Amino acid sequence: MKLLHVCYGNQLEVLADQLAEHLDSRAVGPLEPELIAVQGHAVSRWLALRLATDRGISANNQMLFPAELLWLLFRRVLPEDVPPFNGFSAQTLAWRVLALLQSEQFGSGYAALAHYLETASPISQWQLAERLGRQFEQYLIYRPDWIHRWESGGDTHWQAALWRRLLATGDDRHWLNLRARLVEVMAQEPAAADRLPARISLFGLPRLSEVYLGILQTVAAYCDVRIYALNYSSVFWADIVSDKERTRRALSDQSGLADYMETGNSLLASLGRQGRAYFGQLLELDALDEEVFHPPVSNTLLGQIQSDIFYLREGGDEGAQREVEPSDDSIQIHVCHSPMREVEVLHDRLLDQFDRQPDLDPAEVLVLVPDIETYTAYIEAVFGSLTDDRRIPFRIADCGQSQRSSLIETFFALLDMPFGRYDATGVSTPLFEPAIQKQFGLSGTDVDQILHWVRESGIRWGIDAADMSRLELPVGEENTWRRGSDRLILGHALPAGAVFDQLAPCGPSDTTDAQVVGRLRSYLERVFALRNELSGERTVIDWSVKANSLLDRFFASDAGNESELRTLRDGLTGVAHSAEAAGYSGTVALEVYRHDLAQRLAAPSRGFFGTGAVTFAALAAGRCLPAKLVCLLGMNDSVYPRADSRQGFDLIAQYPRVTDRRQREEDRQVFLDAVLCARQQLYISYTGRDIHDDRPKPPSTLISELLDYIDRTSRSQSNTCKTSSAITIQHPLQAFNERYFQDNVPQLFSYARELVRSGDVAVPGPGALVGTPLTRIETDSEIALENLVQFFTHPARVLLRDVLDIRLESADVMLQTREPVDLDYYTTIAVREVMLAEKQQGAGFEAVVNRLRAAGKVPVGTAGVRALEFEWYQIAPLHERLMSTGFSTDGEVIELALDVAGTHLTGTVSPLIANGLVHYSVMNLTARDRIRLWLSHLALCASDTPYTRSSQLFGPDQAESFDIIAQPHALLTDLIAVYQEGLTRPLPFFPRSAWEYVSAGGDSAKAAARTWAGNDYAWGESEDVYNQLAFRDSGIEILEGEFEQLAARILGPLQANRVVVR
Repeated sequence: MKLLHVCYGNQLEVLADQLAEHLDSRAVGPLEPELIAVQGHAVSRWLALRLATDRGISANNQMLFPAELLWLLFRRVLPEDVPPFNGFSAQTLAWRVLALLQSEQFGSGYAALAHYLETASPISQWQLAERLGRQFEQYLIYRPDWIHRWESGGDTHWQAALWRRLLATGDDRHWLNLRARLVEVMAQEPAAADRLPARISLFGLPRLSEVYLGILQTVAAYCDVRIYALNYSSVFWADIVSDKERTRRALSDQSGLADYMETGNSLLASLGRQGRAYFGQLLELDALDEEVFHPPVSNTLLGQIQSDIFYLREGGDEGAQREVEPSDDSIQIHVCHSPMREVEVLHDRLLDQFDRQPDLDPAEVLVLVPDIETYTAYIEAVFGSLTDDRRIPFRIADCGQSQRSSLIETFFALLDMPFGRYDATGVSTPLFEPAIQKQFGLSGTDVDQILHWVRESGIRWGIDAADMSRLELPVGEENTWRRGSDRLILGHALPAGAVFDQLAPCGPSDTTDAQVVGRLRSYLERVFALRNELSGERTVIDWSVKANSLLDRFFASDAGNESELRTLRDGLTGVAHSAEAAGYSGTVALEVYRHDLAQRLAAPSRGFFGTGAVTFAALAAGRCLPAKLVCLLGMNDSVYPRADSRQGFDLIAQYPRVTDRRQREEDRQVFLDAVLCARQQLYISYTGRDIHDDRPKPPSTLISELLDYIDRTSRSQSNTCKTSSAITIQHPLQAFNERYFQDNVPQLFSYARELVRSGDVAVPGPGALVGTPLTRIETDSEIALENLVQFFTHPARVLLRDVLDIRLESADVMLQTREPVDLDYYTTIAVREVMLAEKQQGAGFEAVVNRLRAAGKVPVGTAGVRALEFEWYQIAPLHERLMSTGFSTDGEVIELALDVAGTHLTGTVSPLIANGLVHYSVMNLTARDRIRLWLSHLALCASDTPYTRSSQLFGPDQAESFDIIAQPHALLTDLIAVYQEGLTRPLPFFPRSAWEYVSAGGDSAKAAARTWAGNDYAWGESEDVYNQLAFRDSGIEILEGEFEQLAARILGPLQANRVVVR
């Protein structure tokens, strides 16, 4: 008779080698897959790579989860009795329970339940069904005796009645019944053994239920079944107890037996209780045991701890403390102020390790986080933002698929669209998804333009008047999508300023833009249709059809998104299969269908373990994977270990047993696994300081236990502090703290060169953007006046964008999602421009209001009209000033062609009236307004035009002018020289700051510094992305030296010739 085999080992690598050796020693049929049960995708991926490395190839290995393996065995032995899908999985049970909860016959028998179901929303009913499905699945695993008693009618509890109802109204072939049938068939039908697989391997599983082990014991009599189990100690430890357990037993048992219980190793006894229980279960099996232990190397602090556990001892010889050398960094504890700082510190520490260990491969680094979802954004922000020599390849594994996929997020946003207000942001955001852009023939540039049109056309929210009426809201369609998109269509058909059907044109100015509007309208019509298409209740199959249709109509498929689309369609199919397996034929609201789909897609995906990059994963997923460097992040007191969270109707929690699965105990075991799988170094960080007041915050109790053990069993070589203090590093709040860049603090260092302030320390930086001036093949012999204007209003942008082809403009446009109740800055500019133009045509206030209402720019209600009245009053002085000069937008436009020291300067100057050149701004005058007029004025003075050579600049309450300039050619020659130099290197000339410098009168340097830095109410030029890149190594000192010279050289003559009109 064959026996079950159990192979014990303290390292996963050794167990994998044993598995590979056994697979090679007894080959199965060439077409028969090797069945290997694993705990998750991480181990599956790791084991496949390990087998391929050992054997040269790894093929036809079918990696299964334990439940999948069990169902496969049932299907093979009982082919006619077992359905293709497990009708008692948690997901399928949820649909079966929902059908019963919706049945009046069942609920009426239980008053409390009936009352809840009467008032519960559809999604609340579904969530209850989902929780009950998970609960019943747990009962099948951990309370098989209850299931048998319930089925025999021996319990009147409402859950027992619900279970009996489930079996009476549907499939009753759960795995406990199938187990009994399997045992019966195996005993009575000798041919049944031939249907079993030739070999079954169970690799690295942290636990299995007693019933599951019993099935394996039965099957092992007929085929080769081997369990490869991690056992961290070569000494028998199934009966050790922690000090806390011993004390508790001593208090409850006065016999004194607790005094004879051994602890062995306190860490193993305290953290390994779950493993100890599983180890005890394995020892009770009728099995052949094999041990393949590999003693840990104990020449470091980490190795000594692992060795203590392996030999089941506490510390060194006879408990003596061991000395830890100062250079021993095998265990590091890092205390930070936030998750972001944890990731930043980790990045620097990994760079240091790669520098010190050239043979360390990124794939040999494993970073485990209890809450990977929370840290994902920080990881991508820190590790994904670098492109220079500090870039570390990384992958985030075992994270929910919807968490990592913008396409899936966009799909859910479209599903949610009908339940929202169709606001400007919600409808526009899906356009950023490349698959949607491709489907509708749009480019990224088109989407940027669309966002500007949405803002300019006054779109805020709502489809149209009928849609707002359906929502029982006051009908006011001026700011709906329908009216806004109609304005965009009219923009191609009507001239600016026209009004048609109470609509003012906006948007496209040419055929290309009109095509973009047409594609936008096509997208909008499909989005609007979702309001009706996704309403009401439908069967699960119908919702799957609708969802697949949505994918087809909105998302274009290509090689880049094929995997994401397949994941989505698999999820849709999975929901349909679960409902079908449950026999559910009722109708549900979309939110129920969406919730089940979201739960499936939130499940960990098949990650990127062992792909040549640093792997980030959930702590539970990568718990026993070996790596040279294991890093644990987020080990906070409030986060890990997790407290047991049970539902109020959880009968397992109400009637607990010793062998029950407990979340807190499982987390303790996971932490122990991670510590023992670090081969060279264990790195731990946690948020140990309050980010607001720097108060200390405790680490996870697991970290405290580890540090206590270290202090008991070791001492620092200097003996001046505890070992735990020596290996703990307290990090400053900010990454740019000067302590990171000082040689007298060796524990703190940083590779973030851009954070070093000039003159503080000698740390090599990335260098100036342009180290030496660019060599131009030839100097421009012809320059457009507009190019000069563009340059002197933003020199860094012209150099980067026009010379180096670096475009940094953000596509983000702040869209408004509520009806306007006041005027924002940009709308104020547009309103004042319209008012000024209408005033010049003699229009009255009411006509202007109608014109603005047609453009969607009138705030709602009386307050909106009052706001317009205020702006009408504000613009009046500017209008009067312009009219007093005889200003007209139809003023003369003259073409200029000047010879300025051998350079041909060309351009136009307008509008010219009898009194000269007139410019205006509807807002307060800025440095850029003055620079534009100054350059045009110089060109006018240098020309031979018969027009008066004077220029005027007007603001709402400001008036400035320039008279004829005596030597305009000399000034233009100097400005052109600055322009030519500015096309070869970044010039520290910043118009606003420079204007404050030359015009402040008092402390000009402070005035310039305030404008450069900005504040909460005013944007600073230092925040401009082009300035930040062009002067990336500079701080406030950029406003010294050359800046002062350029400010005086460029704006000094402007200021000297400017006449302020009172």
